[in-house]
Amino acid sequence: MKKIKKMGALILAASLLPSFVSAKGFVRQNDFMNKSGHERTHSLKKWQARMNLPVTGGMNAKTKQALYTENYEVYDMVTNPPTSGNWIVVNKSRRTLTLYKGGQALGKFPVTLGTGSTPTPSAKARIHNMHKNPAWGGMGGKYTPVASNDPNNPLGERWMGLSIPGKSGYGIHGNIKPLQIGGYYSNGCIRMFNYDIENEIFPKMKVGAPVWMGTDAELESWGVYQFSRPKKAEAKPVEKQNPKPVDKKETIKENINPIEEVPVGDLLEF
Repeated sequence: MKKIKKMGALILAASLLPSFVSAKGFVRQNDFMNKSGHERTHSLKKWQARMNLPVTGGMNAKTKQALYTENYEVYDMVTNPPTSGNWIVVNKSRRTLTLYKGGQALGKFPVTLGTGSTPTPSAKARIHNMHKNPAWGGMGGKYTPVASNDPNNPLGERWMGLSIPGKSGYGIHGNIKPLQIGGYYSNGCIRMFNYDIENEIFPKMKVGAPVWMGTDAELESWGVYQFSRPKKAEAKPVEKQNPKPVDKKETIKENINPIEEVPVGDLLEF
């Protein structure tokens, strides 16, 4: 019972998301519909990340469902946070980075991840070093090095190097290709919008902070659940009825717990 109460305390409901009703029907509050061009795309990507949706920058079916469905829920659950302080989860399935404080989600941001041939590793890592205005070494001779404060520096102006068992050279940093945010384009590092890492992430992190990186399935195996879906219909209370005699010839069917009738996959359907 104590474990159940602990898990329940860590569920961070965000189903009461701001919204409004237009002449065309319900529309969830957002900051992209009144914009156009790249500004609209960037704002949509940030909204998708906040809604725990896969970041695409496009109005796909999942995005429309979240935008126009009033009875919708978005929440995180962390069963065993690695620290009571600030830490990071990178969801490789959704292309998002979540900043947590213990079990509480403080913010969600869209990211660029590695390609199929240069993937972002799945790991329970830690921040190894942090630098402002870093120089870029060119990946050991693969590319031409770029000095700090150079507008062509692919790291942007913030770098958080990661300590990953058996691997090196990976980090979370800014970017010079914002249109690629939300896709798989990097050499394995995690790229963020420059504003996000400079103002929302870098100032709140410190060397040694945990950084977990994995797919939905991998994160769930570590006790991190990130939900986004229409709410399940609530069962109506059953009216009390006078018991009627049971015919001995009738077959008596046992009551079944409703949750057992739902496939396990549907309980964690995103």
